[in-house]
Amino acid sequence: MKDSLCYQCKKNKAGKPSHTVTLSYQMMEVNVFNIGGLCYTCLETDWIEEFKQNAEEFITAVGGKVKVDWQGYNKHFAMGRFHDQKERFHSILTDLGILSPEAQGNWEIVADGPIGINPRASLSYLYFVRKEDAVEFARLEKARTLYHWEIHHIDEVISKQEVIETNNKVVE
Repeated sequence: MKDSLCYQCKKNKAGKPSHTVTLSYQMMEVNVFNIGGLCYTCLETDWIEEFKQNAEEFITAVGGKVKVDWQGYNKHFAMGRFHDQKERFHSILTDLGILSPEAQGNWEIVADGPIGINPRASLSYLYFVRKEDAVEFARLEKARTLYHWEIHHIDEVISKQEVIETNNKVVE
């Protein structure tokens, strides 16, 4: 089997498809999902360009820890910025481990109903990985709402398949 070349630069060997690649940028660890076809250099270059265009003004690394300016985020996107830019920003936050599509072990803001009011990426729901980000986001984004809301930490998630496989046994 012949190794394929990167479809962008056409020089380097393309990365493995459906594989997470870890990059480092401005003392931040970045986990980027490579769908395949790009070499490491092009994947890194593209991610950095996306970061500069969509997130650089909101994200810094302080002592190796990623810091999000949620107040700047709130003002920026409240001014009617493009939805696709917000989606790219959420994708960058996911790559940096600030947001996650996984519920277990993460945080969510829940309003009466219960209705989740975390950021969304297209049709998927995103959870805060760090408590301090959930608190700051809620304080800035939801403090003036008239409805009740609270922040939950999700300790355990049981999938539909796990429930079905229990065959009416008590789940411990």
